[in-house]
Amino acid sequence: MQQDVRTPGRRASAWRGFDSRSAKAIDTQLREGRRPCCPLCRELLQARPVTRMTRYLVLDASGYDLECRTCRRFRSVIRHTARSLRLVRMRRLAAAVHAMGTREPALA
Repeated sequence: MQQDVRTPGRRASAWRGFDSRSAKAIDTQLREGRRPCCPLCRELLQARPVTRMTRYLVLDASGYDLECRTCRRFRSVIRHTARSLRLVRMRRLAAAVHAMGTREPALA
């Protein structure tokens, strides 16, 4: 079994996303109109104007990241347009159809 070799207080070197519980807490803060703070260390989150998820955005969707520089964690906030949302839904439908396979009825 491998142990964590980092010493207490040493900052992580890589950025990681918040877990789902923390992400929900951040989303709740945003919905309530409060300035979002990190659910782990209570520092204010800073907005990064360009999201780390840029390569995964479709069409004209945009996004930004809320990041905690103390914990080195981030939450991507994606803003879809009607066009980009329609494309995402079409991709999901195509994936569902593909997952079902091509079962054509036998011709008699």
